[in-house]
Amino acid sequence: MRGYIERQWALCMDDFSKVISSVGMDLWITPLQPINIEKDRLVVIAPTDMTRTQIYETYLNKMRPALKAHFNVDDIYVLVPDEKDEYIRQFTENHPDEEIELIDPKPATLKNPFNPRYTFDNFVIGTTNQVIYAAARAVAESPAVRFNPLFIYGGVGLGKTHLLHAIGNYIWEHKTTNLNIVYVTCEQFTNAFVEAIRERHEKGMDAFHKRYRQADVLLIDDIQFISNKKSVQEEFFNTFNDLYSAGKQIIISSDRPPKEIATLEERLRSRFASGFMQDIQPPDFETRLLIIQKKIELERFEFEKGVDYELAERLASFNIREIEAILRKIYFLANLRGKTVATREEMEEVLEKEGEPAPVSINKITQDKIIGVVCKHFTIDKRDLVGRKRNKEIVEPRQVCIYLMWSQLAIPLATIGQVFGRDHTTIIHARDKIMELIKTNKQMKKTINDLITELKSAS
Repeated sequence: MRGYIERQWALCMDDFSKVISSVGMDLWITPLQPINIEKDRLVVIAPTDMTRTQIYETYLNKMRPALKAHFNVDDIYVLVPDEKDEYIRQFTENHPDEEIELIDPKPATLKNPFNPRYTFDNFVIGTTNQVIYAAARAVAESPAVRFNPLFIYGGVGLGKTHLLHAIGNYIWEHKTTNLNIVYVTCEQFTNAFVEAIRERHEKGMDAFHKRYRQADVLLIDDIQFISNKKSVQEEFFNTFNDLYSAGKQIIISSDRPPKEIATLEERLRSRFASGFMQDIQPPDFETRLLIIQKKIELERFEFEKGVDYELAERLASFNIREIEAILRKIYFLANLRGKTVATREEMEEVLEKEGEPAPVSINKITQDKIIGVVCKHFTIDKRDLVGRKRNKEIVEPRQVCIYLMWSQLAIPLATIGQVFGRDHTTIIHARDKIMELIKTNKQMKKTINDLITELKSAS
């Protein structure tokens, strides 16, 4: 019975993860411990009463199809630890020939060594990373044919590791021969090298060389940590040469370009630069929005309408990893409160703790005052300013108004878009157009200064 429950529960967990968010799984589903199958229900132990309540009120309907498919039951019976002994006693009395064996559910084993969440399909492509994405995809589809070595660099949390795993996953899933694919961090490579030397005999180094110099594809992450390690640099140089000479693919990531890695030997810099080097820049607004929306989709989160736009606007200084962490915190907080939809309340609470409090206006200038001052200055009607007319006499004042709202009010661009009934891209274009004119057109610069002065005097 124990082995059967364990196997079927693992199948259920896999199905649950397809319809329940990762936060919901971590918080409420994973802690469950199945202990018995009765006629029409599966008996599980939950760690707390709150967990039991969440299962019955929020998740049971989502769990039923998997329970039916893998256990042929329609329901679940949730116990808490204090009730376990009494349940087992009663069950044993009523079923003297059966025994209940507690099990520890185990997660499914990965089919390959790469993170299954890091794939090309899950990588959000934007203007700041589209070149390196194309290069990484080309390497994955045809290893050692183009871009060898491939050197990816950029700041922390921008997607370098994701791309390395995406390459590994793609090659692993599409390989037609037994390719030897090795992924390692620079720290792991260094530790393995030190351990091989510590053994003080040829067997240790032979095993080390066999692992790394017989790779068909070598992916090494965070190569910048090779700095100040002369013997490790020597070993990696020889490994690099052996693989390159044998026509094997090498993919390297770093948080900086080779020329900025301190004490890196010139011959290694030369090797790294001999292939294709490309950086990843921090995401712009559109890319941040796509990342947030993709994360929400993949994790099966549910957010109040408009929260994704506000987060994309307010998290401009955050890297991708930090953005994803904030999304999880927001949804985790909502789940703790018994919500299945995260709202602005949770967003503001999390952002405040992250040092990003809600934007506030530092003066008494308002949207209506800006609209009024702009309409008066250009002698146009408010309905035309916020309406759909596209003639030059209206478009330029509208762009000026958008710029002033952006520069004088601490509100997201998405909010400005709502005032004018325009999408975010249009608002950005209007703002950037006026910013450029201020630099090149003295009259526009004077107009903006005059309007700001009038706004401040009026408030």
